[in-house]
Amino acid sequence: EDYGKCLCLSFPGHELDLIEDLDFLAHVALCKSRSHYVRQLIRREKSKYREQQKQLTEWENIWGKK
Repeated sequence: EDYGKCLCLSFPGHELDLIEDLDFLAHVALCKSRSHYVRQLIRREKSKYREQQKQLTEWENIWGKK
């Protein structure tokens, strides 16, 4: 039975400040953890991508493909 997976994120030395940004953004988004926030970001970005693809398809139906 699969209970989930763990992934490791890496931050290069010159971008370690992003860890604090991640914690802050997770807090203001009312997320319970960093993982919760990252999952929320992925779902949001996936939704945006689908919407963009839908709009592109609508424009292609109107104007045709290049």
